[in-house]
Amino acid sequence: MAPSQKRCILLLAVMAAVCIQLHQAHDFLGRCSCLNPIMFIKGSISDFEVLESRPGCDKTELIVTMNNPNNSTEKLCMNTVGKRAKAFLRCWERINKDASRKTECIDRKKKAE
Repeated sequence: MAPSQKRCILLLAVMAAVCIQLHQAHDFLGRCSCLNPIMFIKGSISDFEVLESRPGCDKTELIVTMNNPNNSTEKLCMNTVGKRAKAFLRCWERINKDASRKTECIDRKKKAE
């Protein structure tokens, strides 16, 4: 193989590695996901996601999935200083951030209502 072909292959490999790294980091660049979090959310929550602080966003964010009466779902950002949001975050810590156990936190909130 000629030296120019080796350089070309090496350049392509480096470019591929850079592209992969940028693709994996795309969720973390820029800003927070929750620009206008809601303090009070009423309704049936079917899921939630906790986004820890990261580059571009120095706060923890809580995104909940709500079940609407028309059987659709809607994702909303909860303000993490609210009582209900704090309960979700405490439960998230208690279950050691195990996504397979999130229903424990959701069921607990349903029983409390």
